[in-house]
Amino acid sequence: MNNKRAKLENPSRLDELKPTETLKRIGLGESHTLVDIGAGSGIFTLPAARITKNKVYALEINEEMLSIIDEKAKSEGAINIELIKVQGDKFTLEDQAADIVLLVTVLHEIQNKTALLKEVKRILKGNGKVVIIEFHKSNTPMGPPIANRIAKQEVICELQESGFLVHEEFDLGDNFYCLVFILKD
Repeated sequence: MNNKRAKLENPSRLDELKPTETLKRIGLGESHTLVDIGAGSGIFTLPAARITKNKVYALEINEEMLSIIDEKAKSEGAINIELIKVQGDKFTLEDQAADIVLLVTVLHEIQNKTALLKEVKRILKGNGKVVIIEFHKSNTPMGPPIANRIAKQEVICELQESGFLVHEEFDLGDNFYCLVFILKD
């Protein structure tokens, strides 16, 4: 198992993120389309594909991660996952393609958050949700250096400036917080 995959699939990380439970908590249902931006090794992509009968788009810049998701999807017989290699800040998805757009520990790595959020807004259905899971900006048992993290309030401000409202917020254990946003009217 490669280093990045081992880090993403660390059992204590998975135990805290609780992908299936978290997806249900944010409201993913069997008729929804989900876009997993920065899907990594698919720790949310595959559980999402089990919950919804609709499409799950796994967007990733890393070809190796897409191959890992593809392997897992084939071994599970998950036929509703579509892999998309991301290049630049435009996604090859139609307007209003997603009921839920998910970014798990991705936003803190994005240089041009405004461009990303504009693209998220374009692919999100009018009644859709954007879900951001990030590391608390404090000393926690795992995660990147504090300087590389993005505080909850900073995420809220960034998304409000891009036309979103906080719908729900909760913590996932000691390391992560989850923010659910909807579009402003």
